Amino acid sequence: MSSSSEFAFELATSAIRFGAGATRECGADLSELGARHVLVFTDPALRKLAPVATVLESLDSEGLATTLFDRVRVEPSSDSIQEAIEFAQATPYDAIVAVGGGSTIDTAKIANLFTCWPADFLDYVNQPIGKGKPVPGPVKPLIAIPTTAGTGSETTGTAIFDFPRLPARVGRRDSQALTPRPRRAVPEPSGIAIRCRARIPRAEAEGSLAHVRDRTGIRAP
Repeated sequence: MSSSSEFAFELATSAIRFGAGATRECGADLSELGARHVLVFTDPALRKLAPVATVLESLDSEGLATTLFDRVRVEPSSDSIQEAIEFAQATPYDAIVAVGGGSTIDTAKIANLFTCWPADFLDYVNQPIGKGKPVPGPVKPLIAIPTTAGTGSETTGTAIFDFPRLPARVGRRDSQALTPRPRRAVPEPSGIAIRCRARIPRAEAEGSLAHVRDRTGIRAP
């Protein structure tokens, strides 16, 4: 095999718990970690649906205080990210649960990072747009409960958002030991693509392939 066709493969991911009813265990998981106040991220539409209700019930059953941020924007921008950061910084939380798609999980990762390690907005954004600074230390525990199957955000330290000043999509891709990656991903079958038409999962599968293409540089023939 020539050197031009060789690949190096590394799998650095969150712990994954998959199965019916797994979402109901997030309260017990966070209680075992010593959490007392949990910040829950979601978007306005999902706020009214079963996955968020299940999470809140699980946290309440363990006697954990909760604060809900339900203003996540689909396809987050620097403005919506900044709003989430300010909300998180004003909340005395010690753990996060993100319920939603990649937009919600990415928003929660960034808000958690900037709350634990405050910095200028572009400090942690990858170069050449940002400074690409490494994460200085551990962040607070984050459990990601995805309701879509596309980006895989629940298992990585990567976070992407729109930056209208350029305009461009920017973010952070982490391969370091210290990362805002979720502590655990809980892709429960009943919570993913809830009661949606067949074309939606099909579009999400196409989105997954697009992300693989973008991240590996592989192009279709």
